[in-house]
Amino acid sequence: MYDEQIRRSARRYDVEALDFAHPLEVDLFAAVSKSAERARSIILTGTAGDGKSRLCGRLWTELGGSSDEWTANEIYQEISSEIAGRVRTVGIIRDLTALPAQGTYGIWEGKNALLAEVNRSFFSPDPDWIFVVAANDGQLLDTWRRAAEVPLSKESYDLLETCLVEGKPASQGGVAFFNLSAVSCANIIDLTLEAIVAHPGWAAAYDEAETEGFFSEACPIRRNYEVLSSPQFKSRLRQLFELMDLNELHTPIRRVLLLIANMLLGHPAAKDRLMSPTDIRPFIRAGRAHLADIHQNLFGANLTPARRESLEIFEFLNRFGIGDETTNRIDNILVFGASDETLRPYYESLVEGAFSSQALDELSALRNDYLERPDATQEGEHPFLTSLQAQRRAIFFQIRDDQSDDLRLWDLTVFRHAGEFLRDVVAPLQDTGKASRAITARLVNGLNRIFTGMLVTTDRELLIAAGLSGSAAGLSQILIERISVVPRRYERIELRNGTLPTLVVQIDDGIEASLKLNLVRYEFLMRVAGGALPGSFSKECHEDILAFKSAILAAFSRSRPPAETTDLSFRILGLNGEGEPVDDVIEVNCA
Repeated sequence: MYDEQIRRSARRYDVEALDFAHPLEVDLFAAVSKSAERARSIILTGTAGDGKSRLCGRLWTELGGSSDEWTANEIYQEISSEIAGRVRTVGIIRDLTALPAQGTYGIWEGKNALLAEVNRSFFSPDPDWIFVVAANDGQLLDTWRRAAEVPLSKESYDLLETCLVEGKPASQGGVAFFNLSAVSCANIIDLTLEAIVAHPGWAAAYDEAETEGFFSEACPIRRNYEVLSSPQFKSRLRQLFELMDLNELHTPIRRVLLLIANMLLGHPAAKDRLMSPTDIRPFIRAGRAHLADIHQNLFGANLTPARRESLEIFEFLNRFGIGDETTNRIDNILVFGASDETLRPYYESLVEGAFSSQALDELSALRNDYLERPDATQEGEHPFLTSLQAQRRAIFFQIRDDQSDDLRLWDLTVFRHAGEFLRDVVAPLQDTGKASRAITARLVNGLNRIFTGMLVTTDRELLIAAGLSGSAAGLSQILIERISVVPRRYERIELRNGTLPTLVVQIDDGIEASLKLNLVRYEFLMRVAGGALPGSFSKECHEDILAFKSAILAAFSRSRPPAETTDLSFRILGLNGEGEPVDDVIEVNCA
């Protein structure tokens, strides 16, 4: 799924290519407009599949170039256009790493000569030539590092490194820097789904539906498309992508397109595990159409284990553990819901609404057989128990937001506090810049248990403690300071908005330590606050929190240097019967 190949395929089959405006497109076009404040060269970076080549093509046509010329597969192309008040030449390098060392690029002979001119454009206040350079983020700096003999390469390297490290999307000096990997995955899934669902090809598929074949009512592709088009499914899928953003897992556009193609067309018995229209009639007649279920395809269940594990988008989605995690209530609905009057309404809305009639007949037969003889078969556990994973996955997308608390939606994932993270932390911080003090208090309770190594119950103050062997000691009973959750003078503990929600502990005016809360860290702290042992969830998270503790202790040493005295005193931390912290002062007199 490369941009050039998609365009060629669209022309070959006479269909409209999938199209939507990239979130950075407006800013990119503004950088080369007639009214731009100054002419700047442009860096487009990101991971493979983020859309760099496509943006270069869109920029080419925006500058007045022909789309036919752009599909010629030339790595370097030039065009003249009026930018920032006068006509300039724009050189577009669509793939910097694929640019041969030897070659003719406009008036320059060889890659180094071209790079020298690119370097000059970065630092010229009003260049006659500007360049658009597309390169993967892992190879961008490496190109300039290897070109040490090219004039201004060191200066260019330092400039680009600053842009990349600081994640600046806007102009920096003579460079307009765009990191496509910084674009929200949730934003990408919104744009991609909208473009796919609204594509005119679907209307033609309905018009030309074959009786008991492609796009008939029994067609799994049609069913998958209609599920994909439903607001409920799209909303839940977006939540998963938003959580991937909050877990610092980036998914490029190419992988999103791959995922949606697999969701629509996946079938474990089809060639390459993807259906074509000619597969539909045989699958329907053989009673195997229901195996192309979108809820399973979303997690790559139609693929071989090796293929599924090689594609990071499925690895990311399977980290949620949807289908493997469950609750007693959900399993009761699945096992007894068809016959129990109390559970029947849930069964009708959650199970019957998620599966085709063919799939429901098969599940009903398996369930009845399981209830009559629940013993395992000779091959292993009962087939109905094997089917529960698929049923739980489908139910996860059927549960409405207004049912999520009642049915404990997020307990169907390994991140039980994910819904709370979205609703009570991320959304308030984005809307008002503030989160509930109750959330901060629970985070503090989790921190206290890790910082002290004791089952502390207080959430009203943060306990900064160390052990005799240092700040990383498993049991830390030497109390350094207490910081109130309720702000007092310069001291405060609060959540702030940023690329990730950030927990900030302010010690004094201008002295603070901060901890970025991704999804895993938030889940970790909330589970520890709820009684889980720190080492039972994530060793890496535990070490991150201890590093945060060390940063707080370092901030204390800057804020409050130790007084010069011959007397020493320690506050030894203990717990009363209710788990509340108490401390005893021990004084040591030095002769």
